[in-house]
Amino acid sequence: MKRFGILMIIVALIVSMAGCGSSGGGGNGGQSHTLTIAYTFTIDSTAGGVVAVNNARIPGKAMFIFGAGTVVSLNATPDSGYQFVRWTGDLGTVDNVHASEIVITMNGNYSIMANFEVPAPVQYSLVILSTPGGSVTIPGRGTHIYDEGAVVNLVTTPARGYKFARWSGDVDTIANVNAASTNITMNGNYYICAHFREESTCG
Repeated sequence: MKRFGILMIIVALIVSMAGCGSSGGGGNGGQSHTLTIAYTFTIDSTAGGVVAVNNARIPGKAMFIFGAGTVVSLNATPDSGYQFVRWTGDLGTVDNVHASEIVITMNGNYSIMANFEVPAPVQYSLVILSTPGGSVTIPGRGTHIYDEGAVVNLVTTPARGYKFARWSGDVDTIANVNAASTNITMNGNYYICAHFREESTCG
């Protein structure tokens, strides 16, 4: 859930008064004042992570004030089960909006958001074939797509006069390569084949 409320943090408001002194002309004093320009910087993030501004972790939305030319570092760290996606907002000077660590030089008012999301599961393909004499009834011949780590049941049905012989191909994660009904764990893309042979007629 998106965190609400604005954490107002004044990090650097630099006001410089300089040049106080006498002009030396006719006894009339003169003073010159230089005001350093300051800009606002607003940071926010979606659910799923936290942002550090100049190495200080910010719990939600926050506003800072920095002097012009200040270099501000941002570091986005995703929570467990999330991934950092990109920065959005005033990013005209940022080379790579997909990098979790960036820097901003304060040449104006900026508002930036870190975006996190739950990553899509890794998926692999399972290609199943069979020799004459039977079929793979579960999950069937052809190409099937599964999430990484899924345990897929493999069930074969021999034709009349045939019996199941073995599985071949990418069989490292098949529980039992000699069983007509077994399973395979999807840790990669696999190509497997069910083999059948004729039953012996010898008594």
